[in-house]
Amino acid sequence: MGGADFMHILYSEFFNYDPADMHWPFRDRFFMDAGHLSTLMYAQYYLLGNYKKEDIANFRQWESVTPGHPEVDVARGVENTSGSLGQGHTMGVGATIAAKFLQARFGDWMNHKIYGFISDGGVQEEISQGAGRIAGHLGLNNFIMFYDANDVQLSSKTDEVTSEDTAKKYEAWGWKVVTIDGHDHDQIRKATADANAETEKPTLIIGHTIMGKGCVTADGEMYEGHTELHGKPIGDTGADYQKTLENLGADVDNPFEIFKSVAEYYEDIVGKKERRPMQRS
Repeated sequence: MGGADFMHILYSEFFNYDPADMHWPFRDRFFMDAGHLSTLMYAQYYLLGNYKKEDIANFRQWESVTPGHPEVDVARGVENTSGSLGQGHTMGVGATIAAKFLQARFGDWMNHKIYGFISDGGVQEEISQGAGRIAGHLGLNNFIMFYDANDVQLSSKTDEVTSEDTAKKYEAWGWKVVTIDGHDHDQIRKATADANAETEKPTLIIGHTIMGKGCVTADGEMYEGHTELHGKPIGDTGADYQKTLENLGADVDNPFEIFKSVAEYYEDIVGKKERRPMQRS
């Protein structure tokens, strides 16, 4: 829920792809490092018609097409989801190196963007350190990664296990780093535009977000930012599932229905399946 604002701005305003053909070779790529946040991808592609409502409702169920962890389903838009934290970071850097090779071999028209999405646990992983260093050293300016920094991990707050300065760490590796309010659309928009204009460095967008944004208790009291919201269904926490749906403006009887306002917003994208994005010059 905390990273939804970034996904919305990315896919509605910046991501270069063909909704009618997710295999289009000149598309931008998106790599989700945090498999437990794959719901963000599924929800985004549900809006574009790549998943049915039943697929979303069957998240992480046996034989579901929305399993939540390691998978490749390019036809639906999934380049990968990562189970072991840090792997999505590494896959994104690898794809970025491949894109740079294609650009050098065939010209700038092959220089598509690679976007990554990482969580607090992901940036702690040792494999991320190696991927981050090589990306900075090689100056992979076509790699843009959003860091969903909500200060919560599976069993504790992050300050109980780490005190490092993530921004300074990535800056030391040669990255451009910008810190924003991860729920502010104007800040997300500017940070993403600046990252696309960067010519020398990969970009890390540190978005400070709220874990379980919008969750409330049975009494209607706000219940955001709690550690248990990281790994449990809302109804198994101090938050109340039905009251949270109501607080978010959802239909309690049809929780997987797309909000009317959202459907109208995406109507132009979903309804023009023959449209193909222009190649970058």
